[in-house]
Amino acid sequence: MQTRTHYLPIENATVDMVLAEPVKDGFQRVLLPSGSTLTAENIQQLQAHAVEFICVSYEDRRTPEEIAVHSAETARSVMNIFASADLSNPVMAALFNQVLMYRSA
Repeated sequence: MQTRTHYLPIENATVDMVLAEPVKDGFQRVLLPSGSTLTAENIQQLQAHAVEFICVSYEDRRTPEEIAVHSAETARSVMNIFASADLSNPVMAALFNQVLMYRSA
């Protein structure tokens, strides 16, 4: 089974979602580790700690063909955004890679 990750506002979190990344507070203390399954109490506590976004994982039910199409469309879209950027610049190349990874998730 393949999984996907998705960033979402804490207001959209629901019980039984699984965290793909640890949730940290403003001081970088881990509030919940990755792999945790959210409960109603967890969600309330995260909101009380002013957490704005979380990253969850879920089963990817797309076919390999659908994944390939999505990957190609995402790469094309990100290339359009960075069309005038100098990707030989290490900073721009790193930003490009991060945007591509974020959009591919």
